[in-house]
Amino acid sequence: MGWRGLFLALGLAMAQPVAAQDSSTVLVIDLERLYATSAYADSLRAAVEVDAEALAVENERIVADLTEEERSLTERRPTMDPEVFREEAAAFDAKVNDIRRARDAKEAEINQARAEVRQNFLEDTRPLIGQIMVEMGATAVIDSRSVVVVVRTADITSEAISRIDRELLTETTED
Repeated sequence: MGWRGLFLALGLAMAQPVAAQDSSTVLVIDLERLYATSAYADSLRAAVEVDAEALAVENERIVADLTEEERSLTERRPTMDPEVFREEAAAFDAKVNDIRRARDAKEAEINQARAEVRQNFLEDTRPLIGQIMVEMGATAVIDSRSVVVVVRTADITSEAISRIDRELLTETTED
């Protein structure tokens, strides 16, 4: 089919009556807002954030201890045998690198836990979002980041947040 045939086919398709076209309803949800503002999501994130805050406090203490140790080594350097200083400096550097690796591993664990919480939230909320979709007679719900233009009434984010917090947050507080 040449260009003329393609344009003719497109013209005929666009000339079809509106009633004959697919009348599927598509809803939109802002998954970022859903996760950021839901009290249920807050409850899931709470334990991970306690661990993250504890790690930050521990990191501050370790930095203070290492800073003091480095200051002490620097102050003692003029009175130390150069070979002894090099050995202590090398041991200090090794200690710092070991601590950094351990800290990085703990930070990675926390980041993994955050990702798992987000994934669990989405899995927990999917049935409720599906329920809203069915109740509204829609055939799909898509993330607002994938939408160029949408009618405001197609956005179910606020309704989803209300229902998630009402139904899922209540379940977690009853357990």
